[in-house]
Amino acid sequence: MSEAKLKKIRRVLLYTAFLMAAFVISYFIAYPLGYSPYGYEVLENKEGGIVLQSYNTFGLEGERVPYQPREGEEWKQEWLVDLIGQQEFHYHLFFTSMIVAVFWVGMDVVKGKSLKSALILSCFYVFTSGLSLVQHLDDIKDILHSSL
Repeated sequence: MSEAKLKKIRRVLLYTAFLMAAFVISYFIAYPLGYSPYGYEVLENKEGGIVLQSYNTFGLEGERVPYQPREGEEWKQEWLVDLIGQQEFHYHLFFTSMIVAVFWVGMDVVKGKSLKSALILSCFYVFTSGLSLVQHLDDIKDILHSSL
C-alpha cells in the first residue's frame, strides 16, 4: 500500500474518531449534565396541570411555570411533556454540531484558509441543528402562552 493511501486512511480514521468523541462529549453535556439553556424541565405532572422549571441563558434555574390546559385541550399537557422529554435530543444534536464546527474552523485555519471563510462555512454546520432546536423551544413556548 502506498504512503498516500495510508495518509488518507489515517485522516479518515482521525476524523471518524473525532466525530465519535464529539458525539460522546455532547451526549454527556445534554443528558447526564442536563445543560439546556432556555430549556424546560417537568417538576410536577398532575391530572389538572403541570409545573415546569425554566432555565436561563446559562442553563441555571429560572422561574417556575405552571401550566393548566383549557377545557377540552387536555391533550396539550401530554404533548408538552413529550416535547420537553425530546428537548435533550435536540440539545445533543446542537452540541455535537457546535463541537464539529469548532473543530473544522481549527482545521481550516491550520490548513491556511482565512478565519473569516472558515467561520462562514462553520455556520452552515450549526444552522440546521440550531434551527431545529429553536423551532422545538418555540413549540414549547407556544403551548405555554396559549394557556394564558
